[in-house]
Amino acid sequence: MAYTILRFKKDKGGAVAGCERHNERKKDAYKSNPDIDVNKSQYNYHTVQAPQYTYSRKIKDLIKKYGCKVRKDSVKLVETLITATPEFMNRLSEKEKREYFERATEFIKQEIGEDRIISAVVHMDEATPHMHLVFCPINKEGKLSAKSILGNQKSLSQWQTKFYECMHERWKELERGKSAQETKRKHIPTWLFKMADNLDYLYNQLLKSIENINMIGMKKHKEETVNLLSEFVPKARKFSAKVNSYKDYIEELEERLSIQKENNSQLRNENKQLKDTIIDKEYETGIKLNRMQNQVEKYEKYIKKIPKNIIDEIERKELEQQKEKHNKERWEVEL
Repeated sequence: MAYTILRFKKDKGGAVAGCERHNERKKDAYKSNPDIDVNKSQYNYHTVQAPQYTYSRKIKDLIKKYGCKVRKDSVKLVETLITATPEFMNRLSEKEKREYFERATEFIKQEIGEDRIISAVVHMDEATPHMHLVFCPINKEGKLSAKSILGNQKSLSQWQTKFYECMHERWKELERGKSAQETKRKHIPTWLFKMADNLDYLYNQLLKSIENINMIGMKKHKEETVNLLSEFVPKARKFSAKVNSYKDYIEELEERLSIQKENNSQLRNENKQLKDTIIDKEYETGIKLNRMQNQVEKYEKYIKKIPKNIIDEIERKELEQQKEKHNKERWEVEL
């Protein structure tokens, strides 16, 4: 089965620069995302060229042009991820892939207005080709309002239907996936899966580092360990909070999948391609979430063993970084 994929993510002031660095491949390395093959980044291309300056500068220009009122917590950028299921996308010719993304770009242009689009870049350097299209959420009345453009769950479902209809007109094999309202599925953000991999990498680095020292010996190794911990601890806490927020969903998913697997056991034996169904996708997600729960338990036990003076130092650094980020965002708003 082949499905269209359209996802939105709202960004406020502080997240815009990070979004730009990822989309436009402005980082030197991508340790947190092992899927990126930098040797293939030369094959990435734009359907809407990024501004010569920065995303933030372009947003400010658009806000000034339309005379928008801006609150401190205003959503200034909407990230749009556009692709299709891997099996479909990877069997398209290079010409058809480009056609897919150009058609999707035209769809977004008609929905939100061409001049609101800041950049649309196709990433060919990851496992499945996909496009990151970002726009400033200024509505038809000239107001900065992501809510009026994206709306509620029902409105987002309508977005999905319209996008499917646009793409299905060209590729008849594409299907409209069931909405989350029907399946009771929750969207698990991609960054959570990537953070899980990154945290395991940091965790293993820490174990290697601590093999050489105890927390009061060898000054050079201690400094390296503290730097690793300063990165690991805040990320692990954020990761734990997010995974724990899915606790009820995981339990519900396990129960539902158990029933579904039983009901479909006979069909499964007859059809080996059931890997492409929603049931299997949910099962795979459930496995990943369970693995993440195990990671959370491991990290929480590890953090409890870290001496209090080290934790205090990490929390002090984190507080300083938050203050610095807050002051920077306030300065940008005042500009």
